[in-house]
Amino acid sequence: MIARWTLCLGLIAGPAWADVLPACSAQTAVGAACWLSLDQLRPTQPGVGLLQVADESKKLAKLQARGDEALTAYVVKKHIPVVIGPDGGFWLVDRHHLSRALWNNGVRQAPVSIEGRLENADTFWQDMQARHWAWLRDERGNMVASSSLPKRIGDLPDDPYRSLAGYAEDQGLFRKNGQVFFIEFAWARYLGEKLGWAPVTRDTLKQRLQEARQWACQPEAADLPGYPGAACH
Repeated sequence: MIARWTLCLGLIAGPAWADVLPACSAQTAVGAACWLSLDQLRPTQPGVGLLQVADESKKLAKLQARGDEALTAYVVKKHIPVVIGPDGGFWLVDRHHLSRALWNNGVRQAPVSIEGRLENADTFWQDMQARHWAWLRDERGNMVASSSLPKRIGDLPDDPYRSLAGYAEDQGLFRKNGQVFFIEFAWARYLGEKLGWAPVTRDTLKQRLQEARQWACQPEAADLPGYPGAACH
């Protein structure tokens, strides 16, 4: 399927996808690939790290400059998974940062894969959480109502400590061992609490990472997934 996807050249223009992949519909089979308007993607988490989104946008811009084929191959390799809900809507279960970066760069359609279909409206969100397909907590770990989630990818607000956690992972302050879900959110909350929720901006990022390094290797972080990171040895 990936080889087939990489033949597509119309990621930004959109209609060219119809030459290779079908448009997604409520009847699309689980496991199938299809193309979807990013406006149709429904977020399943309350925010993203916009610093990381900005970095991803720069990477995508370089690919866009090389042509649609390069961008298509990258998006296909990254893999955007969605679930079809009881109302026939498409719920994004991963790759929120990539999807937001695509949106920021003017891309309006992308290939996705259908990971599942949940048809019971009464248990939809319980099922989504049980399958680790939704994160219904704010940056401080408080539960949020599913109805309060942003309606579109372009509406996702900033979660600064989600960015800090992502950069901390890149620096080896923690690591994913096997299948661990939402590990970045756990570390984002921990670091936020230890750093007193000090501002995380492009200007303060270096300092915040230095402070994060001090806390990430402490024994009190031992209960967090991915502890200790390679940088702690």
